Amino acid sequence: MHDFKFGLGDEVRDRITGYVGVVICRTQWLNNCNTYGVRRRELDKDGKPQESEHFDEPQLAAVNKKVLPSHRETGGPERPVPQTNR
Repeated sequence: MHDFKFGLGDEVRDRITGYVGVVICRTQWLNNCNTYGVRRRELDKDGKPQESEHFDEPQLAAVNKKVLPSHRETGGPERPVPQTNR
């Protein structure tokens, strides 16, 4: 098993199609092939995020590091949630 070459939030370019976007997810398969979900930064004509595309790691090249933060506060519970006896 080896580490991922690109981090979440990195901007990458597909060497074959020229598709440029931000890494939004990573997957490591049993055969040790890493794939990345990449989404363009531009919105579509309706102002919504575009669908992501998936690429194998050797097919991608780095454009910029950490163009988007990989961690943000999501809120979570405001108070401790009591455990139940099940």
